Amino acid sequence: MKKTKLKIKKQVWFILIIIIFLSLGIYSFNKIHAKIEYKKTNEYKLLNIGYSKEDIKSLEEKTTKEIVKSLLNSPKNEFLLSLINEKYYLKKNLSRYLAYNQENASTPSKEVVALVNVNRDYAYYDHDIDADTSLNELMLINKYHKLNEDFEPNDLKTVSNKYYYGDNHKLQKIAYDAFIDMWNQAKIEDIYLIMNSSYRTYESQVNVYDSYKNRNGTTYADSIAARPGHSEHQTGLSVDIFSKENTTTSNFKNSPAHIWLQNNSYRFGFIERYQEGKENITGFKEEAWHYRYVGVEAATYIHDNNITFDEYYAYFIEK
Repeated sequence: MKKTKLKIKKQVWFILIIIIFLSLGIYSFNKIHAKIEYKKTNEYKLLNIGYSKEDIKSLEEKTTKEIVKSLLNSPKNEFLLSLINEKYYLKKNLSRYLAYNQENASTPSKEVVALVNVNRDYAYYDHDIDADTSLNELMLINKYHKLNEDFEPNDLKTVSNKYYYGDNHKLQKIAYDAFIDMWNQAKIEDIYLIMNSSYRTYESQVNVYDSYKNRNGTTYADSIAARPGHSEHQTGLSVDIFSKENTTTSNFKNSPAHIWLQNNSYRFGFIERYQEGKENITGFKEEAWHYRYVGVEAATYIHDNNITFDEYYAYFIEK
């Protein structure tokens, strides 16, 4: 009986040993197999090229499988990494960013993102987009986004002659009310603002544009005025502002009124639409006097982050 029990114990131990060795063998095989398979992965190949795991995560989230695959047999693409980590990068525009970079290799990634987001990879007035007028104060009008000839705001309000000089003026009520609030605050601080241009019909813009074009040609006209349908003044949300003391485009920029507007207009929902140094984004030379109502939230972000409305629209509205 004892011999039988001993024999059974030996058999059990033998089976256990076999199981252990088999388990170790399977474990080792799986580990080796996993290592072989891992070496086939994009992550392994990209790590060997010099990308970090953080880089790889960004590439997988912000580009496409095709783009990642194209990187496997090339040196580390520093430009692409810089591009996808830009603050206003939009994945939908990736192919356009890369195409723009092919033609403009010396342009920094930040500028590539900004330019492509606002459609600067297309020629002005050669890529018309119907303006989304349902957005009202957040509608974008520029050299790409266009209003129809018959567009007219339905709540235009006649401006009191207390606030302007020249011809009669109109603004959308929301912009008019904000302007009055801003005017009153400026007056408290000894700044006397004066409006000299506001709502214009499509036909009025035809006259403005054609007058420049007939005198100095199309190139000059395009640099200083919007073509009909592409003028913000048709929205009833834009206003040219001067001051009682500084009433011309030549003396307004360095005036106390302009400095006050730069520091305060956003609090009332207005932005300086065509800023200095942003000509390649907005398509227009600096206009220190041209202000656009976009609402306090948008105006505050634009002011605090030193971007244009075109950039804000592309990233936060159009997306």
